[in-house]
Amino acid sequence: MERSVNTRGRLQELRDEVKRRIDYRAFYLSYLSGEVRQSGARLQARCPIPSHNHSGKGHPGLSIDLRRGLFHCFSRDEGGDAISFYQLMHGISFSRAVRALARGPGSSNDGRNRTPPLAQRAAPDGDAPEAEDLEPLATERMEAVCESFLSVCRAEEQTEGRNYLARRGIEAATIARAGIVYFPRRAYRRVMRRMLEAFDLGELRRSGLFNARAHLTFYRHRLMFPFLIGNRAVYMQARTTAAGVEPRWHNMRGGVPTLYNADALNELSSGAVVYLVEGFTDTLTLLAHNFAAVGLAGASGLKEEWIAPLARFRVVTALDPDAAGRRAAARYKEMFASRGVQLASVELPVDVNDFFRQRPTAAVELALLTEAELEETERSE
Repeated sequence: MERSVNTRGRLQELRDEVKRRIDYRAFYLSYLSGEVRQSGARLQARCPIPSHNHSGKGHPGLSIDLRRGLFHCFSRDEGGDAISFYQLMHGISFSRAVRALARGPGSSNDGRNRTPPLAQRAAPDGDAPEAEDLEPLATERMEAVCESFLSVCRAEEQTEGRNYLARRGIEAATIARAGIVYFPRRAYRRVMRRMLEAFDLGELRRSGLFNARAHLTFYRHRLMFPFLIGNRAVYMQARTTAAGVEPRWHNMRGGVPTLYNADALNELSSGAVVYLVEGFTDTLTLLAHNFAAVGLAGASGLKEEWIAPLARFRVVTALDPDAAGRRAAARYKEMFASRGVQLASVELPVDVNDFFRQRPTAAVELALLTEAELEETERSE
C-alpha cells in the first residue's frame, strides 16, 4: 500500500512539473497540420486526434486555450488538458503520458513527434507550397503590422543592437533618426505573443512576419531596419548580429518598395549631393557624417521608378569596390542617362563604412573625390 501511495505521489509531482514547464504553443502546434488560426491566446484548427476519425476536411473543430493549456473538440465534445491530449494522440495511459511528457514535450517511446528546436520552428517558410498560396498583404495592413512590430520591439532592451551598430561607427542619434530597433533573443516569445494578440495569424503570415507553424520568423535576425514613407514603416529587413549566421539578412514578404532612407530626400534642396550606396550600414555611416544618402538592398537593387525622385539632385554612386558594384555603377549610369539624368560615380578602396572607420580624414577625402567626379561628369555632358 505504501509503495502504491508513493507511486501516485511521484506521478502527481511529475504531472505538476509537466504543467509548469510545458510550452503549450509548441506542444499543440507540433501535432496540428493545415491552417491554424489564432485569436488572442486561442488557436483554432482541425482536430488531429486519431480516435475521432475526422476526415481532415471542413471547418476547424478543435479549440485550444494557450493560457490554460486546455483543448476541446467540438465535433466529438471531448476535451481536457495537454496530458489528456497526449493520451488521445498516442493511445496510452495517463501514467505513460505523464512520464513521456516529463522527458520532454512531444517525446514518445520511439522518438517520433518530438518538438523541433525553436530555431527550426521559427524558420521562414521559404519555397513551401503553402507560402506561395498566400495573397500579398494590402499596403495599409503591411504598414500597420510593421509599425506595431517596431513598437513592440522598441519596448525591449536595445543595448545589444546599439552596441553592434556602435562598433561600426553608427551612434545613437543616427540609430534613433533611422528608426532602427532590436530585441534580444530572450524576448522572442514575448514579442511573438504580443503580435499574435494584436493581429490575425493570417495577416501575420501574409506579411512574412510569421510562418506556417505560427512562429515569428525573426528569430536569428533581430536588428530591424525599417523602410519609411511619410515617416511610417512600410517594409522591414533585419540583420543577424551573430557571427557565422547565414543568410545574414531576413526580410518580409514582397519586394522592397522604396529606397532605404528615401524619406530624407523630402528635406533636401534641389541640386543637393545625394549618395546612392549599397546597404544600410553604408547609408547610416554617411548620415552619421552629415552626408545625404539613400541605400539599395544589394548592388543590383535599383528600380527604374526610383530614378525620377532622384532627378532633382546631383546623384553620386559609392558602391562596393567589387565586380558586382562596378557592374551596377555602369548599368545605373546608363539607366540615368536614358532618362536625361546625370550620374557621377566614386570608387573607394573599401566599402563606405570601412572607409570611414579606417581613415580619420575620410569625410574630407570623400568630399574632394565627389567634387572632382561631379565636375568631370558635368563637363562630359
